[in-house]
Amino acid sequence: MQRIPPILRRPLPVMAKLYRDRRGAAAVILAIALSGIVGFAGLGSEVAAWYYITRSMQGAADSAVATAAAELASATSSGSTITGDQLTNAGRAVASTFNFRNGTSNTTVSVNNPPNTTTNLTACTTPFTSFNCYVEVIISQPQTPLLSAVFMSTGPTITARAVAKANMNVTDQGCVVTLNRTASRALQNTGSGALTFTACALYDNSNASDALYQGGSGSITAQAGYVVGGSSGAITTTDGITTGVNPTNDPYAWVPSPTGYSSTGTCGYGSGNGEGLNKLFGNNYNGTTKVTAGTSTTTINPTGCTFFGLGGSQDLHMTAAQTLNLCPGTYVFNSTSLIMDGQSTLNAPPTTNISTLCPGNTTGGVTIIFSNSTGGNPGLPNIGAGAALNLTAPNSGTYKGVAMFQDRLTCSGTGNNNNGCNPTLQGGGTQNITGAIYFPKSTISYSGGASTGGAQCTQLVSDKINFTGGSTFNSNCSSVGTRTISYTNGSLVM
Repeated sequence: MQRIPPILRRPLPVMAKLYRDRRGAAAVILAIALSGIVGFAGLGSEVAAWYYITRSMQGAADSAVATAAAELASATSSGSTITGDQLTNAGRAVASTFNFRNGTSNTTVSVNNPPNTTTNLTACTTPFTSFNCYVEVIISQPQTPLLSAVFMSTGPTITARAVAKANMNVTDQGCVVTLNRTASRALQNTGSGALTFTACALYDNSNASDALYQGGSGSITAQAGYVVGGSSGAITTTDGITTGVNPTNDPYAWVPSPTGYSSTGTCGYGSGNGEGLNKLFGNNYNGTTKVTAGTSTTTINPTGCTFFGLGGSQDLHMTAAQTLNLCPGTYVFNSTSLIMDGQSTLNAPPTTNISTLCPGNTTGGVTIIFSNSTGGNPGLPNIGAGAALNLTAPNSGTYKGVAMFQDRLTCSGTGNNNNGCNPTLQGGGTQNITGAIYFPKSTISYSGGASTGGAQCTQLVSDKINFTGGSTFNSNCSSVGTRTISYTNGSLVM
């Protein structure tokens, strides 16, 4: 009988022993289980992120459809027509401000008039027919799984839908709008001045019981008042005060933040130490925020510049008897404030000798933007009593109708002359702004506007507004470029 050679028999006990050995099994099982644990953890965190995206997307759809429906209502009430492309562009422009841009990251933003689905909608009445008084916005964006890819090969596609109706019940045009939805006294007059809003209405989106407030010895006279919440105090209107209305849309939600600007070079002043701004008036840097006092005039003519940046660590502080002329263009105060003492003058653009002051750039208006390229606190205007501010917005282009705009940046509440990010425009009767003053994140303190000979179209749109002195707003805004503010708007229905 053949025998197994010893050299071959020796590994058999070793293999049998290895087979019976259970050491290290837990490590193997744990390694297998860890992949599942990681997958579940990833799934939990990504589901939370997808939930946040869903909420943000629904907000974008709501704002976009309300804006598009408002465009439909405005065009119809004026007897004109609006195309599907125009409605689409209006809706997509608003959605992009929420970072849902059609065609980016496989995002689609569809605007339909009438809606593709009309379930639960009531047929439209004259001047509309069928369901074409409604606008529908659908935003869709596929999500990419990361750690959760252990369980799924593809992520979910998040979709949000909103429908709004073109509301034409109220036609009084607005000149003052507060955007805050909950604040007490969101729109208030606490001084002794008389507020006169000629042929225009007040729109207050706050649901507080005293959202529109008249206190002190002053007065408010307007065409009408439309308030989500309630009003308090003696307010005189031609068409009455309507409370309990739906919030009106932000009429300038489409206004884009400035990008690509610089505070140095041929399209900007400001070297980071304030010297550039001081040299505007031919003065040497003196280590303070003020330019040297004295009578002086300077002009900026930003030919060839998309934006003209004014920045640095110092504010542009104009003292008495100083004049600054801004030729037509868009100016960005980059983390820098505009401070005007009494008797200083800003002409934007100049109305006399413009061909001499602004060679090659004599037509168009001026938009002043307060922003911050690093995302910190934006600058602000601080216009003192007696300062002459003459500002006319462009009636075409990217910032059509916008005279002054503070970027939608989160403010820490400090800095900027210890005033947080809240602007102050107290120029009184020498403050004449033609166009929209748009500060969507701030509380503005305002007093200005001449009763005669002043700006014929002024709009004030802010988070909250505190009128501190007499103000007169006119609403003769034809061909000025501003947006129509009225309840010919888009009311959300689903």
